[in-house]
Amino acid sequence: MEGKQTHLAWIKDHSANLAAYGGVVFCVVFFTILTPMFGESIWSARKLETLMSNVIVTALMSVGAVFVYSLGNMDISIGRQVGLYATIMVVLGNSTGSLVVPILVCLLLSVVFAVINGATGEVLHIHPIIPSLVVMFVLTGVNSMLFVNMNTRNISLTSMGHEIFKSPILMLVVLVAEVLIVSYLFNFTKYGKYAKAIGANQVSAQQSGVNLIKYKVIAYIVMGVCVVVASVFQMGYTGAAADATGTGFEMNVMVALILGGMPLSGGMRSKVSCAVVGAFTFALLDVGLPMIGIAARNTYIIKAVIFLIVVLITCRKKDGVLPR
Repeated sequence: MEGKQTHLAWIKDHSANLAAYGGVVFCVVFFTILTPMFGESIWSARKLETLMSNVIVTALMSVGAVFVYSLGNMDISIGRQVGLYATIMVVLGNSTGSLVVPILVCLLLSVVFAVINGATGEVLHIHPIIPSLVVMFVLTGVNSMLFVNMNTRNISLTSMGHEIFKSPILMLVVLVAEVLIVSYLFNFTKYGKYAKAIGANQVSAQQSGVNLIKYKVIAYIVMGVCVVVASVFQMGYTGAAADATGTGFEMNVMVALILGGMPLSGGMRSKVSCAVVGAFTFALLDVGLPMIGIAARNTYIIKAVIFLIVVLITCRKKDGVLPR
């Protein structure tokens, strides 16, 4: 009896991991078996390229977002940041003939947005999602005005080739490098440890001497850099930017992290692996569902149901109340 109770306790403690890894394995097996029956395997060269492009952009953003979500926060301005960065890269790239200058400009802007999103909530004593909401609205307006002034809804990168960003090898190398760097920062430096401590109990972290503003801003900076990297691939894969670029990416990141087993409340159970597993699961659903004949409008419903189930399984407290 005691052994059975221990086994059940282990399952309960690891329910998030079991749901996350079980979900990705199920998706792999399900779509591997089913998609060939509808005409094309999800692992065909053409679909694999699409799958990799979906995985890389979502994963690159999600890996960085682990820092912010470990705080118990979320940033809903991510999508609009991607849209602005893609526009800057195309416009300045065409003007200078190089992506070096526009990438540096985007990195500088990401630091500015990190300071706003990370510090404003603490300084003004407001919920941290409010500053990111303001940034989202401002960037939406800025990006729209840029395209209105250019009298177009999309612009293309014409001064250089962008085919390199379609290389699965480059995608994989960049993703692995980012995962290794962020994992080291998150697990073996004070930046990640303090971020998790703040998410676990902000009051205790502050009383222990943790500078809340400093380490929240650093968490947002890490995410901002990763968002810029993701923007390079988003822009480079299509070789263009549009006023709608990045729309909904913030939700993709949130869904990917939750599917990967990331607790909404942040804290010590936060892991970088959640981003990779969740991004791959999300991409499999995004590419695989239309391949088996499900209309695009219905895939959102299916992903929403799966998301809700995972949240209820992995993110409930002992008293049955969802975390903040």
